[in-house]
Amino acid sequence: MTTDPHEIAEYPRPEGPLKDGIAEEDNKIPLWFNVTFIGTIVFSLIYIPYYIFGGWSSAGQWSAEVERAEAVYAEVRRAMPTENPYRGDAAAIAAGQDLWVTTCAACHKPDGSGLVGPSLVDPYWKYGRTDEALFETLTEGRPLGMPPWGPTLGTEKIWKVLAYMETLPQSDEAGVGAPEGWTPGS
Repeated sequence: MTTDPHEIAEYPRPEGPLKDGIAEEDNKIPLWFNVTFIGTIVFSLIYIPYYIFGGWSSAGQWSAEVERAEAVYAEVRRAMPTENPYRGDAAAIAAGQDLWVTTCAACHKPDGSGLVGPSLVDPYWKYGRTDEALFETLTEGRPLGMPPWGPTLGTEKIWKVLAYMETLPQSDEAGVGAPEGWTPGS
């Protein structure tokens, strides 16, 4: 059997003999394919510069959403009371004590002297001792262990827990969570 040296086995010539009934046709590419291909190129030439230089991107959308959320958050924070509305209210303090026992005592002990969480009866308060700072701590939590209780308890119950916390007997000694070597007045 002799073969033509110019014949390519993979691509038989249309005028050549059929092998196993398989032949390659030389059809024109359909118009819809060419239009779609060229349209894709035109679209990308417009879209890519717009995406890069127009400020429209997922990062841009995210930053816009963050700005809107911060504006809403600031509005909500302004509407929140900055002083405990339940200070001195015996019924609220009793309700706060119940919440303290079921929610807070596991980390801060029933007397507030601290276990896993820091002492709440010593003079050292890392994030501040004002009503506003304490409310923020309970609502939003703090790094390294304090979970956010705002979604679970809600505003009213948090203020009642803080009203109860004010009734805990205070100590002048550094407790759990105070920096090593810290002394009152330093």
